[in-house]
Amino acid sequence: MGAVLALCLSTGLLAPSVASAAPSAPHGVTAASAVVTPENLDPEEGTMISDAELLATGCGATCDGKNPASYKIYSSGCSTCYHYCADDAVTAKSNTDGINLELRYSPRCRTAWARVSSDFYYPTVKSYYTSGAVRTSYSGFAGAYYTPMVNDAGLLARAEASAGPTTWWTDKY
Repeated sequence: MGAVLALCLSTGLLAPSVASAAPSAPHGVTAASAVVTPENLDPEEGTMISDAELLATGCGATCDGKNPASYKIYSSGCSTCYHYCADDAVTAKSNTDGINLELRYSPRCRTAWARVSSDFYYPTVKSYYTSGAVRTSYSGFAGAYYTPMVNDAGLLARAEASAGPTTWWTDKY
């Protein structure tokens, strides 16, 4: 086994891991610049929001449909000054009547998403205007048992899940 590993290393088929390697820079950012600007930021990977705007309105519709665990919210121009909306998430509402369904909420980003206990359940998160009209919704998985996010700043959200003919939901938050 050791000879096979040495052969793979010597031929370049397997690169040795380096524990002290620096984290990779976001898409479009070179290591030399280490600066993130709106022009070189891939909108599918992250967004740049000032601390004041984030505090006032969250990330807004920019975060609609994004993965709360991997979409980066940059608060300044440096390539390591970011967080994910899932970092400060809390369970705002839940339904444990035959299911473990949660409406997750990020106070920092002011976003919400649905989370279920297994892929047996098909989750949906719905965003509502305060009038009660549906604004948008996302179904399916963005990651392990949770949906993409919806903007929840000044809005309401509800988590839903279905399995066969049965549908569960949480109260709106």
